[in-house]
Amino acid sequence: MLMHFTLGSFYTAIGGLGFAQSTSPANSSGDEQVAEALIPPKLLTQIELSYPQEALLDKLHGDVSVLVVVNEEGQVISAEIESGAEIFHDAALKSAQGLTFAPGSQSGAPKEMTTRVYFHFVPPQSTKNGKEEPVFELIVDDHSSEQDSVHAQTTLGTEELERASGAPLATIIEQVPGVQKAAGNSVAVKPIIRGHQERRLLVLQNGIRHENQKWGPDHGTEIDPFSAGEIAVVRGAMGTRYGPDAIGGVVLVKPPPMRSEVGVDGKVLSSFSSNGLSPYTAARLDFVPFEEHQLSFRVEGNALKSRTLDSPSYILGNTSSQIWNLALMCSYVKNNHQLVLSWRHHDFKAGVFYGIQNSSSDEFKAQLEASVPPTASFWTSTYAIGRPYQDVSHDLLSARLSLIERWGELEATYAFQLNDRQEFEQVRGSTTGPQYYFKLRTHSLDLVYNHPVLSRSVFDLEGGVGLQGTFQENVYLGFSLIPNFRSFSGGVFGFERISFARVDIEAGLRYDRLTRAAFLHSYDYERQLRQGQLMNCDYDGNNARCDADYDSTSLSIGTVFHVIPNHLDLRVELSSAGRFPNVDELYFNGSAPTFPVYALGDPELDVEMSRGGSTTIGVKRPLFRSELSFYSSLIDNFVYFAPDQGQEGKLSYEVNIRGAWPRYTFQSISAQFSGIDGQLELFPTGVMGANVRGSLVRARDTQTEEFLIGTPPDQLRLELVARLLSWNKIASSQLVVHTDVVAKQDKTDVQADFAPPPDGYVLFGLSAEADLGLKEQPIRMGLTVNNLNNVTYREYTSLLRYYADQPGRDVRIWAAKDF
Repeated sequence: MLMHFTLGSFYTAIGGLGFAQSTSPANSSGDEQVAEALIPPKLLTQIELSYPQEALLDKLHGDVSVLVVVNEEGQVISAEIESGAEIFHDAALKSAQGLTFAPGSQSGAPKEMTTRVYFHFVPPQSTKNGKEEPVFELIVDDHSSEQDSVHAQTTLGTEELERASGAPLATIIEQVPGVQKAAGNSVAVKPIIRGHQERRLLVLQNGIRHENQKWGPDHGTEIDPFSAGEIAVVRGAMGTRYGPDAIGGVVLVKPPPMRSEVGVDGKVLSSFSSNGLSPYTAARLDFVPFEEHQLSFRVEGNALKSRTLDSPSYILGNTSSQIWNLALMCSYVKNNHQLVLSWRHHDFKAGVFYGIQNSSSDEFKAQLEASVPPTASFWTSTYAIGRPYQDVSHDLLSARLSLIERWGELEATYAFQLNDRQEFEQVRGSTTGPQYYFKLRTHSLDLVYNHPVLSRSVFDLEGGVGLQGTFQENVYLGFSLIPNFRSFSGGVFGFERISFARVDIEAGLRYDRLTRAAFLHSYDYERQLRQGQLMNCDYDGNNARCDADYDSTSLSIGTVFHVIPNHLDLRVELSSAGRFPNVDELYFNGSAPTFPVYALGDPELDVEMSRGGSTTIGVKRPLFRSELSFYSSLIDNFVYFAPDQGQEGKLSYEVNIRGAWPRYTFQSISAQFSGIDGQLELFPTGVMGANVRGSLVRARDTQTEEFLIGTPPDQLRLELVARLLSWNKIASSQLVVHTDVVAKQDKTDVQADFAPPPDGYVLFGLSAEADLGLKEQPIRMGLTVNNLNNVTYREYTSLLRYYADQPGRDVRIWAAKDF
């Protein structure tokens, strides 16, 4: 029997009768920092699995997930089927009960924990002499399900990420209830969580805040989803842990663990989409060259190229795009210390839809009434990218040092990010350069200390403190839009969690401060004055410097009550969080290719302060699983981006030499967000099953009682699942038929927007996937069809709704293989 260990994540053993694999299926998990403090149980002994005789006749393949509770002595004291074909349940439970572990621990103290074992049953294989010899690999998951988050949190694992291969981050996390996406005038999309746009969300790449130009609807999140081993989505404010911007939610992009033993492994993934004739290819290579040096290396990259997209009835002119990513990582481990160095590069180039250009307000109004853009007949389908377009690169360089000692755990992370954005207008003559050029540089330093766990007979106490510091500089050249700025920000926070037998209570406190200086040229400064803005700046006749200081305090407290352990959980959290106004919200003055409206900022905007809470009920039974969340929050000084109605209450347009644009403003209001989101999974291990996922958001101005423009409409997704029997070399196959139902947003004032909300719609689709059982490393393949009925519709959360329909039917095939 051969055994090997993979860094901090699982134990492997070969030599029995079946195959078990650890993945990260969607389920609630604990706080990232707390989870990292745990050392999971490690497999010590191996037992021989028995393949069920009743499955032998049809030579069935099957996956079974088992949750096992490992006590302080390393013994399995209980085992429970989580999912899988019923025919393999008895064999999986019997095998799981016979496993022996080195117990899990926290800060050196043994701790009872739950871990997950995945069995993949494969029929015995015949050898040359006619005997049937089994071969299997057993991988034990290190995820500790005790560390439940007090927030509604969903984790997307390997399977979910592979199904969405080639899609941007916002599209992938739409699989989570309460999450939608905001599209623009190109292929770029941005996430929306519980009605909050990207400004109020925080995305972390391997624990590092992603910093980019967030002001444009077409400014996608420059993060490579292929770099993730799992993506955790937290719905709700997380300001005490992650600081400003985390009012609506947090997206945690976590890389897969690096290899620790001498050798090579990796992954290849490929997909092709019919709408845009878009090929995508990705590969990851992990290798450890020398055992004695404890060095591990990773190289990964991918590329995608897309032709012009098609709506159901016409070409969406100039929506071609191309993306490529490259990343290098190096890890050095010695004793309980680890140093990880990484570099990531993201490159994105995409055309901006031709139809956003209008020469007058009458022309803009006329195209609102047209079913087809006036110039659509001139557009052609091509991989070439014409003006207007955006060309963006993002580099992330980081170093992380982790120390685990008797006095606790300390993690220090330094990161440098360079976001380079160029936007190109339609111009005459021989002009070749960009009309808008932004360079955003960000230096950050994070320190987090977790103290040793204080264990008593009736409770455990764990927690820590942290410091965050950031220096940021934005340099802009081009037409009037946003100013240059320089800022310093810092935060200090503390968090504690006390765990009893059935109740966990968590609390946190944080203070943040931001100092920022914005620099305006004389033309931009005087233009702001002419438009009636109050400018508190030092002005010398040539340049103006506008200084501002902001601070905020965040507080949170929450609890997880295991009403019926492993079956019924109740989560309740109350929190306050702050967000500092962005420079564009203060001083924006103009439009850009990726910003197809004319916007005017407000220099008097103050710190947003959110106060609210949520209640989440989770039920887990053999026949069904469900989660339902109720939430509400009140946000003072909410920065509302909406059409400008002026003093007379009439919508206005900005007309200049570059065209006519609907006019929007940033304004401060008091807002309330409330809603419901959740999901239901019926017969999760049966041959037939069903899934339901939905969300409802209500956002209103508390003074006028009017609903806010841009709030996502109600939506529901229904899925019928058929888990097919294995046949020959095809294993773990399933067929899913799905329906997306999106209602019309009929709560807002039609007179307050330039176009009425688009009608609701129903989209049908289907997907099929299977494992081709090629010995130990099967090829996973799938096919997905979205908008099967090729419905013409417009997204209310997209500014493209003013100009054109959404893309039509798309058929995508994908394949993945580990090696």
